[in-house]
Amino acid sequence: MKIVCLVKQVPRGDAIRFDEETKSLVREGVPLELNAFDAYAVAHAARLRDAHGGEVVAMTMGPPQAEEALRVALALGADRCIHLSDRLFALADTLGTSRTLALAIGKEGADLVLCGRKTLDSETWQVPPEVAAFLGFPHLTNALSVEVEDTVIRARRFGDEGEEVYEVELPALCSVALPPEDAAIDVKGIDGEIAVWSASDLVSDAHPNDKRFGQTGSPTRVLAVRDVSPERAQELFQDPAEAAQRTRALLAERPPPASAWDRPERLGEKPGRAFDCWSVVELVEGRPARVSLELLGKGRELSGKLGGRNVALLLGRGVDEAAREAVRRGAETVVTVDDERLRDYDPGLWADAVRQVLERERPHVLLIPATSRGRDYGPRAAGVLELGMTGDCVDLGIDRGGRLIQFKPAYGGNIVSVIMGATTPQLATVRPRMFEPLEPDDSAEGEVRAFAVEELQTGPRLVERDGSGRAFDLDEAETVLAVGAGAGDLSAVDELGRIAGELGAAIGGDRRACEAGLLPRSRQLGLLGRTVAPRLYVAVETEGDFEHAAASVKAAVIVVFKRSAAPVTGTADVAIAGDWHETLPRFVQTLAHGG
Repeated sequence: MKIVCLVKQVPRGDAIRFDEETKSLVREGVPLELNAFDAYAVAHAARLRDAHGGEVVAMTMGPPQAEEALRVALALGADRCIHLSDRLFALADTLGTSRTLALAIGKEGADLVLCGRKTLDSETWQVPPEVAAFLGFPHLTNALSVEVEDTVIRARRFGDEGEEVYEVELPALCSVALPPEDAAIDVKGIDGEIAVWSASDLVSDAHPNDKRFGQTGSPTRVLAVRDVSPERAQELFQDPAEAAQRTRALLAERPPPASAWDRPERLGEKPGRAFDCWSVVELVEGRPARVSLELLGKGRELSGKLGGRNVALLLGRGVDEAAREAVRRGAETVVTVDDERLRDYDPGLWADAVRQVLERERPHVLLIPATSRGRDYGPRAAGVLELGMTGDCVDLGIDRGGRLIQFKPAYGGNIVSVIMGATTPQLATVRPRMFEPLEPDDSAEGEVRAFAVEELQTGPRLVERDGSGRAFDLDEAETVLAVGAGAGDLSAVDELGRIAGELGAAIGGDRRACEAGLLPRSRQLGLLGRTVAPRLYVAVETEGDFEHAAASVKAAVIVVFKRSAAPVTGTADVAIAGDWHETLPRFVQTLAHGG
């Protein structure tokens, strides 16, 4: 069995600086490292080879210095490496990168392609599904474990409804979210076989401005880069009641962004073409997820500026009630893909259904929730149709020409790239809690029409779902309570769970807490886990490093409970010194009840 591992060298996020004068990132002197999730992929591949035979080939696309990442891949168990390096490859976006990687994999051949679930520098989740689309391989994303039996891959993955087990026939592609158990990931590079391939090694007719490669072959462009690091109050308190009062004041000073039923005036020349804005409405327990309602609220603003209608796209089975709710929440038209084959989430079926909608309806804009599902089916459909897509957006706008302006986070969320695409439909996935849903209006009226899908391409087969690790509440909660390993043992976590209930908070943990088994890995918060954007983020004895701080960049107010009375230098607005067993209950009592 030949396993190709796709890896990338990335700058260390905590070393990136932004130059306010040049409005650009300062990269000189920044340490480079192998993307952590890609290291996990190589470690998985090495174990599969050791168990089943074959070889592991690590592949990267990048400048000459990216060779060091391949040397680390060799130390992790790769047998040999391929370095794609050519000026023609420069400045590629995710689609251009995926096309080039697929060409290289096609030349090399592979039974299984493994890669990390995302890159840590640019928060890019869509490359794995897009590579699979170019290859024509079925794919799985966000895998916790990967096993192979004969010609079938069996993977357990994080899903929106908990952990899911899928089986899929080889050849296939799989992105991974965790390292193998007891794997040594922090290793130094070693020497080994590294072949360098140029564009001419992939195609016989490579030429300058070749639309298959690099910036020329990329439908999205970065217009600007901005530092959006939030200012934090960094105030230390000994008295929990005073800290609670200050927290209430800060929450009042930082209200959520407003949403309105009134549509803004159309931008651009009049008369002229009007364009609709579409949003995928995903369901949780039969109801529209909050993130989808947020997109409908934002879609009302964007469709107004486009001069068109605000359209909801619903996939599933028995979605009539959800369609009515979409209208109550701002949709002027609801397009339903009501099909028995879509009753349960299936990455292959959903991606193909969305592909058919994009091909036949040609929406001007399609917004997709940046959920486990949306990051899966959205990029796959974009890859099949070779459409530009921006992933994990934190804000959206429309220019006077009717193009979607997309704001994408990078380097832990403190840096945002402003991006515009050249293809239509314009696609973007959007993180939860970036916007506020509209208040429901029972008098709202809207058109509901059916869309009939034709034959759907199948993919992985769902064989098991375990909802016990479901963590979707972290995407919707107004308050999140983050538990650090320093908070104590499982009994302490039980107590914190009770306090979270009093706060109406969802509970998560930092990396060390989840690695120690105090909380499920699905609830890990941070750059290596999940990011959240609650109104209030309460951290109890969590790690103060860059990796965990990335979890809460978009939180309105951050409160930290710590033992030390040292001055606050991190990302907290309010810090309370002392034993959390004593300080946290008093804080919650004052915050919730005023005394």
